[in-house]
Amino acid sequence: MSIHSNTPLFTPPSPGLSSRTVSNGNSTIIEQELVSSTEEILAACPKFRILVLGKSGAGKSSLINATFNVDQANVSHEQSGVSDIYEEITSEQNSRFILHDSQGFAAGETQNFETVKKFLDDRARQPELKDRLHAIWFCVEVPTENGALFETADQKFLQLNLHNVPVVVVFTKFDLLVRKLEKEAVEDVDDERLEELVRQKAEGIFERTCVRPLMAITTNHSYVKVSNSERYRNTLIHLVDETRNRLDDRMWILWALAQRASVDEKIDACIAVGKRKYWRGLAASLHFPGRNLKECLHRIHDDIIDVWNFSDPKAFLKSHEFKVLMSHMVKDLDDRGPIQRRSGVIASATGTIGAVTSIIPGAVVFAIPAAVGVAVAQWLFFAYQEAPAILQLMMGYICDLTTLLQCLFWVMRVHGEAIELEEDFIALAFDALKETGAQKLIHQKIRVFIDDTATFKLHQKDVALDELIKIIRNVRFKPEEVGNSRRRTLSMISQYSLPL
Repeated sequence: MSIHSNTPLFTPPSPGLSSRTVSNGNSTIIEQELVSSTEEILAACPKFRILVLGKSGAGKSSLINATFNVDQANVSHEQSGVSDIYEEITSEQNSRFILHDSQGFAAGETQNFETVKKFLDDRARQPELKDRLHAIWFCVEVPTENGALFETADQKFLQLNLHNVPVVVVFTKFDLLVRKLEKEAVEDVDDERLEELVRQKAEGIFERTCVRPLMAITTNHSYVKVSNSERYRNTLIHLVDETRNRLDDRMWILWALAQRASVDEKIDACIAVGKRKYWRGLAASLHFPGRNLKECLHRIHDDIIDVWNFSDPKAFLKSHEFKVLMSHMVKDLDDRGPIQRRSGVIASATGTIGAVTSIIPGAVVFAIPAAVGVAVAQWLFFAYQEAPAILQLMMGYICDLTTLLQCLFWVMRVHGEAIELEEDFIALAFDALKETGAQKLIHQKIRVFIDDTATFKLHQKDVALDELIKIIRNVRFKPEEVGNSRRRTLSMISQYSLPL
């Protein structure tokens, strides 16, 4: 189905689920169980708060802009002392982070060091998690000439009691060192061999001039080298991963929501939150009347979208039209006969999610714990143990949506940073998903799983959940070069193989 038309296809989403009174007295519990997973996380801490510390010219602005995919977090300074570390820098393009900036420590300077120390102490005393500092990036430019890497105040800072706030020492502009070595290279070898020799030499210099001086000061903090050059994009992903590794379970999911550099972090967050809700829902054995499948699917869909945190001011991804397009993708997984189809239709003038919601008779209503993707199919099977076809459709919807958002992530990245979602980008993501064969592969794997797994085994905990996670994790994409132009296509990376 094409999503191009002469008139705007997408309209803003309908208002959220309204509260209702249930006669059995369980209305409060039902409302609590249908609370969005991401809303629960964001209620305690709506924004990831990060301090970026470093001298002017260290590349802080470009680092922040690339990581959070914004273009308004300007943290550069023309002169020492102009930044206010207490100022909360935010961006309308990404509402999931708060930035604090300090310009670093000049030689022989003590005032800014005391200011930073006081700021850290003040934040540590805040009673609520949302007001505390969640991470620090200490930015230092990779040296290309001889000279001391760390000032005395730098060393004092790195040895401070930072109140358990994780610190990542970020060595910036690694590409400048590589470029310098490329210009100085005299080896008479082919380009591929020269690139390898330069890389090895750059790594050796980095170890000697950056890592060893840091280790001589402290071994308490992790470190990465980064470059905002597209050639070294993997270094930015490494920074995202290293930041995540330093966070506790409360904060890394919020970090995954806030960052827009690593597709793997997004997928991991979907799985982690889904599994958390899965166990909660299974233990509670909830099966209350008062909610129909359409309402539950709307919540599931919106939660998955929230995890990816696209810049989508027009809410295309939560629109009724987009949900209908997604439901059309799983029609080939509907194995019900004509009689079942007719008896199961619950479509109404107020709208539905389409083929997926039509599998449940209109009289059947239930409440499930909100979950991000992977948990839902397993829980639904427990609620409808005699309908493996439902599980098949739900797994298809969740896998297709998560995989489409992978494609959309790359489509938006290759069109430039800090870009807002457009209808054409969604169309390109649909096209990519079809052209790579990913949808065919996903549906085949789901069908084989349902057909080959005995019903009593499907009832066992984690069986469907594990398969769903396996499929999501094994279908990945990477951008491909098209001639000398910008990257515009995707290829699928998968441990699975397509049938001949």
